[in-house]
Amino acid sequence: MRTSRATSAMKIVPAVLCVRLSAAVALCIGLAACVAPPRPNVPSASSGQFGSYVWPAYGKTIARFDGRTNRGIDIAGNVGDPVVAAAAGRVVYAGSGLRGYGNMIIIKHDDTFLTAYAHNSRLLVREHDAVHAGQRIAEMGNSDADTTKLHFEVRRAGMAVDPEPYLQIAKGRPPSSPTAQTDEVAKPKGKATGSGFAVTGAQVVTNAHVVEGCKKIDVADRGSARVKALDAKNDLALLEVDAVMAPAATLSQTRLRQGDAVTVVGFPLRGLLAAGPQVTAGNATALAGLANNTAIIQISAPVQPGNSGGPVLDSSGNVIGVVTSKLNVLKTAAVTGDIAQNVNFAVAPSTLRGFLEANDVRYNAAPSTKSLGTADVADIGKRFTVLVECKTE
Repeated sequence: MRTSRATSAMKIVPAVLCVRLSAAVALCIGLAACVAPPRPNVPSASSGQFGSYVWPAYGKTIARFDGRTNRGIDIAGNVGDPVVAAAAGRVVYAGSGLRGYGNMIIIKHDDTFLTAYAHNSRLLVREHDAVHAGQRIAEMGNSDADTTKLHFEVRRAGMAVDPEPYLQIAKGRPPSSPTAQTDEVAKPKGKATGSGFAVTGAQVVTNAHVVEGCKKIDVADRGSARVKALDAKNDLALLEVDAVMAPAATLSQTRLRQGDAVTVVGFPLRGLLAAGPQVTAGNATALAGLANNTAIIQISAPVQPGNSGGPVLDSSGNVIGVVTSKLNVLKTAAVTGDIAQNVNFAVAPSTLRGFLEANDVRYNAAPSTKSLGTADVADIGKRFTVLVECKTE
């Protein structure tokens, strides 16, 4: 019964009733072979627009779609890492009835598009459940696989298409982003770095993707840290440290306006650039991110791998966001034929405040009434910005 439900859910040609989910396994029920070629990667006008899906997991992309031997992408990670829905929809299959795919979920987004998530260790949703984009639906695993990974597919009218053009171009995942190749050179194996900032004397805010999968977390000059709270959907994490930090950041109580000056402080390209904090400046170019996501703001201040988790400051030196990602210019150019410039993203101030309040953090807040120069704002930010080190081995 599970096999027939999954086969029906994938909407494969009825005469063949074929599900092909990975290079290793092809399940065919009937007399015909699974030989239908993939259809062109043309997005629909609704849920399947390029860049409209969120990435289902954080991690390095270890296998890519080729249309024949691999009908999706494989994302590496650790057992228990969150797997999230790429877009809103309804679960049409949740089970382990397909040999070689392990614990799998299939989500129907509309009459054209489905997504599949295979090899999970644990499923967190049931068939017929409605899910929203970014909702945690499973935990990564190695069920029916030789390594821990998520196998992810996008199906258009029943046929596999390359998932990557449909996934959001702003990834916030340095290990698998072409724009972050220098970060791979700059860091030793088993170790990654990001940025963060003190919000109290013993608590640091950073990105969830900076600390997920870490066996040990250190805050430079403050010692080891522990994850107190993590919000994968909004890419935020709250760390606790033993050493007392002073001063702590102050969050702005003044409404951010489009065009306001912003300053970013952080530790990009650790080991390649200067060892101390780096400072860049720009403007708040939009008060929403991709697909009008109001949990994110867009900034023009340049950021690099390693800036993730660092503060975005206004002209008073108050925090108005958290650096989270940048536009992948290579993938954008492949779609648009042009090179995008200075398109970067940060967690919005309202999202940050909501995260801190939900976790009972007594943070500092004040109106932004000053108009300081970039150097003065940088001096303020450098006092509470810290280097976050993640050891994965």
